[in-house]
Amino acid sequence: MTKAQQFASDNYAGICPEAWLTMQEANRGSEPAYGDDKWTQRASDAFRALFEIECEVFFAFNGTAANSLALASLCQSYHSVICSSFAHVETDECGAPGFFSGGSKLLVASTPGGKLKPEAVRRLATGHSDIHFPKHFPKPRVVTITQPTETGQVYSIDEVRALSQPAASLVLSSTWMAHDLRTLARRSGAAQQS
Repeated sequence: MTKAQQFASDNYAGICPEAWLTMQEANRGSEPAYGDDKWTQRASDAFRALFEIECEVFFAFNGTAANSLALASLCQSYHSVICSSFAHVETDECGAPGFFSGGSKLLVASTPGGKLKPEAVRRLATGHSDIHFPKHFPKPRVVTITQPTETGQVYSIDEVRALSQPAASLVLSSTWMAHDLRTLARRSGAAQQS
C-alpha cells in the first residue's frame, strides 16, 4: 500500500533526495558565508538560466516567507493587495504579509470557484470611492494569484492577462485610485501553464 502524500504545506514533506545529496556535498570543507559561496552562486545561476533573465535571487526558508517578502517588496504600509477568498496569503499565512509589509491590507474578493476574476479586481479597487475620506483607505497596489489555485484550478495565459487589465482601464476613470493602482501580478506556486 502506498502512503498518502500531504500537499497542505511545504513544511509537511521531507527534503527531496537530490537536494539532500547536494546539501551533503556542500557540507564538506569550508566556503565563504552569507551568499558568497559557490553553492549560492550555482543555485542563483540555475534560476537565471531557467527564467532566461539576469536577476537577483533571494532565498527564503518557506512559502510564507517567500510570499510575504515578495508582497512587502511591492507595497508600502498604505497599500493593499487584492486576492481570492481562497488565497493562502489570506487563509494560511497568519498575517505575515501585513507584518512584513509594515501594515499592508489584504482586500479579499469573493471567488466561489477559487479563481480571481477581473470584475472582482475592479470592484475591490474602486468600491471605496463612495465612503467618507476614500484617500484614507489602503490604496490597491498588487493583485496576487496562486497557480494552480488552492482549489486545483489552473489560470490560462489569457486569464492571467485579463487580470492585468483592470488597472489599465481604471486610468480612464475619475476615481482617486486611477493614478495609484498598478496591477503588479505576482504568481505563487511552482506550476505554470505555458
